[in-house]
Amino acid sequence: MKRNDVDLTGRTFYDLNVKCRHNEKLYNETAWVCKCVCGNITYATTSQLLHGKKKSCGCRRKRTPANALDLTNKQFGKLRVVERAGISKDGRALWLCHCKCGNTIVTNATSLRLGDVKTCGKCLVDERIKHAREDLMTNKTIDGVQVPLLTKKVRSDSGTGHKGVQRRVRKGKEKFEAYITVKGKRKYIGTYSKLDDAIKARKDAEKEYFEPYIKALKEKERKQK
Repeated sequence: MKRNDVDLTGRTFYDLNVKCRHNEKLYNETAWVCKCVCGNITYATTSQLLHGKKKSCGCRRKRTPANALDLTNKQFGKLRVVERAGISKDGRALWLCHCKCGNTIVTNATSLRLGDVKTCGKCLVDERIKHAREDLMTNKTIDGVQVPLLTKKVRSDSGTGHKGVQRRVRKGKEKFEAYITVKGKRKYIGTYSKLDDAIKARKDAEKEYFEPYIKALKEKERKQK
């Protein structure tokens, strides 16, 4: 009897029970309407069923294997495992974890057990930002001035490409204004017809207003070594 003539109606293959022949072919082969143990209806070809290539509607991939380790409620670094979250594309068990910072993350069991993943990742970034802010306020501030910010690069949306210099057009004439900010207060330096003159004025102001703080920080760091 040819394979296409085999009647699989009523037979069970793993989690699939064959209900009837499908009215359309799949992959140029006779197909069958099957009911999975989970209740879903799916379709499978004769060869898929006979050779065990299709064992369920797909729900098997989401089930926890009988021999799988149960990591529920276990602690890995800052992560507490909450529940199973399926499997990855390469077949690894995935787990939903709560981080101490309040965030959640889904990661695989191997990474947890080996210690490759100990936090959600976001909290580490937040901690680094917090540490950098505390270091700036505590160790790199002189007389209320956060010294590293004095040499911060010009913003990408600057119209002149130079910090503290703005382009203005008044009555059809192009002008360049120079200014400098010290202790939160903006000081006007001057308005110039040429960009180079405005840049020079700004640099001269930096030497006058910024250099004392920069030198003071260097001296402070030298004494701390």
